[in-house]
Amino acid sequence: MSARAPAGDSRFSRQDVALLAALALVWGSAYVFIREGIVFGAAALPFAAIRYALSAVAFFLLAAGRREAFPPRRALLVSAAVGGTLLIGVYGGFLYWGEQYTTGGYASVLASTAPILTLLFAWVLLPSERLGPLALGGIAIGFAGVVVLVVPELSGSSVGTWPGPAFVIGAFVAAAIGSVLLRRFGGGRQGLWQIGTQFAVGALLIGTAALVLPYPRAVPLSVGVLGSLLSLVVFSSVLGYFVYFLLLHRAGPVGANLVAYLVPIVGVGIGSGFFAEPISVWEIVGSLIVITGVSLVIWAPTRGAVRTSSAR
Repeated sequence: MSARAPAGDSRFSRQDVALLAALALVWGSAYVFIREGIVFGAAALPFAAIRYALSAVAFFLLAAGRREAFPPRRALLVSAAVGGTLLIGVYGGFLYWGEQYTTGGYASVLASTAPILTLLFAWVLLPSERLGPLALGGIAIGFAGVVVLVVPELSGSSVGTWPGPAFVIGAFVAAAIGSVLLRRFGGGRQGLWQIGTQFAVGALLIGTAALVLPYPRAVPLSVGVLGSLLSLVVFSSVLGYFVYFLLLHRAGPVGANLVAYLVPIVGVGIGSGFFAEPISVWEIVGSLIVITGVSLVIWAPTRGAVRTSSAR
């Protein structure tokens, strides 16, 4: 059963807003866990592959424990081919690899291109995801706010060598294409079996790259590395991706990828609350601009797109 959204309705419900905030929190903290793991000696690609493999096992166990019905073969193949390859494998591999060559601030700027890239691909492949003028203005304002957030860091350090920006941008291109294609061909909400399959495929791809490429493969079993790995699996992967795929189904790829604008705000909060880093005027102003831009997208009226009653 389907229902057309009345004129003036927002594309986001209150539950969607709560999911977006929760996703920003768990994915914003992921940068801390990744950094700690690498600082304690874990090589980037093996570290990512182990995280994704353990995440796949966790999702499979959850699916079995909840006795979730196994998805149709076509739905599982689409999840593996699109989600596993693009959303997990290429995205995760490129992101971990690129962050070795650039600063966190510059990576945040590049990450904020995700909603814009998603909007471009959705414009071609998903007519129902096209935004009105108010929401498009919110996308632009949100991007400007992220730039303001990281200006102090960029002005005081080098952005690194070219592989950093190239691979980070490649990661978000892959994520944008993957989220749009999964929305179009994925057949609805991604279940636990499908999410686990995506992580398994992603772990296989990244693990293969780690074995083939002539780079360090060390992942020491120290308390710091194991603690970071456990946090990434439990919070960033299991909780984070479950919320992401739920939000992708409810609000679409453009809405779900708005999280890229909120992650830097979470990073500022973690840095201040846990590491006693001072909060500057730039960060306060940037956060307010980001919140304004995201609010415009969230509360902008729909353009008559069809919604399914079961997704609300």
